[in-house]
Amino acid sequence: MGWPFVGRDAELAAVRRALRGAGLIVAGSAGVGKTRLLDEVACDVRLRATAAMSEIPLGVMAPFLPSVDSSPLAMLTAARAALRDKVLVVDDIHLLDDASAGLLHLLVQHREAVVVATLRSGERAPDPVVALWKDELLPRIELDPLGPSEVTEVVETVLGGPVDSASAARLWTASAGNMLLLREMHFAARWVEHGGVWSLDGPVPLSPRLVELIEAHLAAVPDDQRRVLELLAFGEPLGFDLVDALEPLDGLVTISDEGLRLAHPLYGEVLRAQCPPLRKRNHQRYLASVLDDPLRVAVLRLDSGTADDPELLLKAAHLASVKRGVVLAERLARAAWAVGGGVEAGRLLAQVLVFTDRAEEAEEIFAMIATTDDSVELRSVRAMNLGWGLGRSEEAAAMIEIDTARAVLLFDAGKYDEARSLLTYDDPAEAAVLAMIDVVQGRYVGPFPVVPPHDGVPLGAETNLTAEAFTLAMHGDLPAAERLAEQAHRALVDWDSMRSIWAVSRASLARTCGRVADARRLLREARPARPYVRLFELAHVEALLGNDGRELLAEAEKLVPQGQRPYRCGLWQARIWVGGTSPFDAVADARDHDEYAVEAMLLHEAVRLGHAAQALPRLRELAETITGLLVPIYLAHADALVRNDSAALAEVASRFEKAGLMLHATEAAAEAGNRAMFGRLLPLCQGARTPAMAVMTAPPLTRREREIAVLAARGLTNKEIASSLVISVRTVDNHLSNAYAKLGIATRGELALVLMDDVGRRG
Repeated sequence: MGWPFVGRDAELAAVRRALRGAGLIVAGSAGVGKTRLLDEVACDVRLRATAAMSEIPLGVMAPFLPSVDSSPLAMLTAARAALRDKVLVVDDIHLLDDASAGLLHLLVQHREAVVVATLRSGERAPDPVVALWKDELLPRIELDPLGPSEVTEVVETVLGGPVDSASAARLWTASAGNMLLLREMHFAARWVEHGGVWSLDGPVPLSPRLVELIEAHLAAVPDDQRRVLELLAFGEPLGFDLVDALEPLDGLVTISDEGLRLAHPLYGEVLRAQCPPLRKRNHQRYLASVLDDPLRVAVLRLDSGTADDPELLLKAAHLASVKRGVVLAERLARAAWAVGGGVEAGRLLAQVLVFTDRAEEAEEIFAMIATTDDSVELRSVRAMNLGWGLGRSEEAAAMIEIDTARAVLLFDAGKYDEARSLLTYDDPAEAAVLAMIDVVQGRYVGPFPVVPPHDGVPLGAETNLTAEAFTLAMHGDLPAAERLAEQAHRALVDWDSMRSIWAVSRASLARTCGRVADARRLLREARPARPYVRLFELAHVEALLGNDGRELLAEAEKLVPQGQRPYRCGLWQARIWVGGTSPFDAVADARDHDEYAVEAMLLHEAVRLGHAAQALPRLRELAETITGLLVPIYLAHADALVRNDSAALAEVASRFEKAGLMLHATEAAAEAGNRAMFGRLLPLCQGARTPAMAVMTAPPLTRREREIAVLAARGLTNKEIASSLVISVRTVDNHLSNAYAKLGIATRGELALVLMDDVGRRG
């Protein structure tokens, strides 16, 4: 498996431009990819300086030196003549001996050769080398570590497929974007493939070669200084008062606002792995005695085997849950329970299990620790677990005492008026539920209320974020919804279930905005607790890409649970685009449940599929009565199509683009016949194919292809078409296949939509 060159396009372009001049110095830290960059450069001579050769005058120039006359002047003259008019690539130019450095300086100064060289940042270089950039003979650029997207691109290129975002983030964090470290970690890692997406199986590994590379940086550190590094490895960040003799550690330790840290995450991995057990425990006990952060102290106590204070462990578990560190919160809560934390430890542990989708284990603990003085909030969490996690809805309903929790269940069941009667806008938590009801019914005006975290249910804050994202998306503020969802998704490192829920949310938003490839990627990596949502979203995305999503939709239909009424809009959209369901069946269902914002969205699906005249009157009514940000654009789209107004359609396209709905904008541009706008927007849709776009993208049908296609769209079978036109069935098959390919469609239903005008005239 080779190692690709990706993620350095700008830097490679800079090097190639420099080849047309005097050359370039590429500086950067060890392993950042300087040599790999210059491997892509065509040259006449490639030199590699080494520490061993640096003590030998002109040692690196040996291939160009005379074999007879060994005088310095003769050797210098011969090497200069041999290198004149050449393109030289010099690796590790800082390791050149003074004579070789002087020769390169001479060649550059007199424009006798083009020199492109790598330089390790922070290393002392010979004076002639320093003069190359200080005297502005050669430009110098700094090669920065790879960013997150570049690391992802490198690993995906090697694996030959997409990598889940959590694994990519772990590799980027562990490697800090260093190409050499990334390469070593990748080849030592265990990768597993699930649904076409690669994931790390286990922790980021430390291969023997990687350990050797890091130890080479640490080898020169004296024992007393190594103690400082080990303390940082177990307790960073640390304050200056806890660390002494820092100066010799330059390059190994960094200073930030938080305190002192190791310069690279892998330094800590190696130091912890190689620290003897007794010294490790001594370091942990010392740090636990001097730090004042309860969370860090509790973890150090656990790791050193001295965790015997349930109060400390409980406090730390609560802090971990507030920070959404569910794995650590569970570990600390279990430890608190084991050392006598009692009911309080059990309550916190049960909540963590609820929010990580382990409903049965959570209920076992709830049943074990239930008391008469359990808070109403705690009973509500247990009830939600019974209802949503275990399907014991009646038992759950009887247990709930908080109006907000009751209202959430009613909202989920689509009983909006009953839910509204329990709530007031004065309480932020109740106002958040009202915001969701309002947005579904087209009454929302914002802003979404700020709900303070509840000390008794620290992980419950995540549900407020999902409620806000739902409200923003349904209202039509897609950029704000995407920002919130992306931030929440990236912040969850080890909360797999909630991370997957956010991945599906982001995918739904990406699909709505027209980024169907991004949506497919997110859906393929998600492992949600509610798989039916992932399945119908993936079916919808596949349909938009021109693929058959019927099996995915059928699987989703089998898993659709009771309730979750407000979230059915996505399912209806999948049914429309994948299964050919009439959009007006979906519209009627939404209207029957007073879901007017959903109704408007589904009416616009009808508009997109060629039924603008039928949808227009109701869209006009809704635009006058509900508050959705996109409803006026839906109305303008339908109206422009009915009037066949190209200028108005182009304006609609601009409005959709400004709102972030690039697929809708592209469709409107196609309907307007605006090829310039269509051409600009089409690449933003990542391969989406819809009937509205096919009009602009498809080559024209031949007369016979159109004739056969119109008959097929009217419902005639291939045999009936062949009989009508007095041709063979095979000829009909061939012409229909050509028409499908040109129009970018796969079914007769889509054919009817694309050829709607002809079908109507000839019907």
